[in-house]
Amino acid sequence: MSKENKSNDKPSESSDEHGQDTLPQLPGIPDELLNMVGASPPRFVTFEQLMSAADNMKNITLAHEIAVNDEFELQKVEPPPNSWRKNVADTVKRAFWDVFKEKISADPPDLSFAYAMLEELRETLLEILLPQHQRLKDQINEVLDLALIKQKMENDAFEFDYYAKYITDTMARLCAPARDENIEEIRAINDVVSKFRAIMETLELMRRDMANFTIKQIRPYIQQNSIEYERKKFSEYFDTQRAVGVNALEYTEVWLKRNYEKMLKRSSDSLEPSGSSSTKALTPANVMTEAYLEVFVWPDPDHFPETLMMDMFRFMAMRDKLHTLGLITSIQLLTFSIVGPSIECADGLKKQLKEHVEILLQDVGTKGIKPVLESITDQVIKDVNDSLSSSTLPLLTDATKQTLRSQIMNLGSRENTVRKLMHSRLMGFIQEGMTGKNVNSLPLPKGCSAIQRELSQVMGSFLRLSSHNRSVFGQQYSEIIEKLMQHSSSGASASGSSLGATA
Repeated sequence: MSKENKSNDKPSESSDEHGQDTLPQLPGIPDELLNMVGASPPRFVTFEQLMSAADNMKNITLAHEIAVNDEFELQKVEPPPNSWRKNVADTVKRAFWDVFKEKISADPPDLSFAYAMLEELRETLLEILLPQHQRLKDQINEVLDLALIKQKMENDAFEFDYYAKYITDTMARLCAPARDENIEEIRAINDVVSKFRAIMETLELMRRDMANFTIKQIRPYIQQNSIEYERKKFSEYFDTQRAVGVNALEYTEVWLKRNYEKMLKRSSDSLEPSGSSSTKALTPANVMTEAYLEVFVWPDPDHFPETLMMDMFRFMAMRDKLHTLGLITSIQLLTFSIVGPSIECADGLKKQLKEHVEILLQDVGTKGIKPVLESITDQVIKDVNDSLSSSTLPLLTDATKQTLRSQIMNLGSRENTVRKLMHSRLMGFIQEGMTGKNVNSLPLPKGCSAIQRELSQVMGSFLRLSSHNRSVFGQQYSEIIEKLMQHSSSGASASGSSLGATA
């Protein structure tokens, strides 16, 4: 880091107009009240207990982020340009430095602001030292001796340039190479106010650099211990919530129950003469696989399971990526099927179509799916004609263009046969990966050769997150599924006894 040592009653399922599954809603009760109403009489909880639970959640979230995100680092949160927050912040900073300049320019100069600033600079320098910097720490304490500085100020012997040079030289010894340019800029400044302002701003950057350096250093340790840590802290959090009559796993229970009942129905259907013989056994492991896979068709973040909440945005990003890959492969399948043999051997056309379609699909959020599909159709026709022209083959006829346009525009519905087919193939590939098979030995779904790298990345990230999540919340998942299985068994037994008594 330094130059000295660079070393997240049963409801029913329904579908929206787009064919997406919607999650259960409890009518008449606002979401924010659901987590506040408990089944038991209210109990009193102290403010300290609530704050402790909140602190635990913050710590868990930070540790989890460091463990699962190799690129995680602290960033300064900047308010949007021209926002009132930015205007207020800029006004406050400007006012501070205006007052600072006014005070040191007075006759006699008022150095009270300068003293407070040097005290803060001294503490910041000490904060960013590494443990092995003991000699430098002693030197900083000696040079930036606040008692001595105060005495110099009172006796008109204080020199801004001396302290500015020492602090800048010390920063140069500690800063990362990326900050060398900042140090040279500070040295080139002659105005006292501007120099100390630049020093303060650069020191803030160095403090964040040190925090990120520390995160990198401790990441392997956190990754080794994060599962046990999260398991313990979440258990404490669940106990705190239970103490006030709140079920902190309400949506998790609904999520698992829904997928358990889906598998139970498929299992029952398979017992019928016309039923499928390939139905998976109704085991806790298979229920969890089914539940995790449901994330890929989750309509929105509402009612997201509490146990997945810390990774919600990551899971939603994977869901969106898989739908994008499904659209890309659907468009490729339609294009090669409609155009026919003339482009079967066209080198690079699949890759070109993938790249162009992927770029155009980025506008779905702002333009909507229909205008984007229109643009994609025009691009596909252009790419195919370019490929045919380069091979001196006849260009697409108007009839073929119209067929392509009609079929691609139909992909706007998730109920489209081709789109459902390709999404099913992608889901099947990920499901196979969740069985524990070697990912490298899994056969790639038909029609997906152009997206092999992206699909592998999605599956790798999904397997890593789901495995981590299952390790942390395995006990809670097992208890919920066991209760569902016991309830199902007791219901079946009661039904059997009733039929026997009737007979």
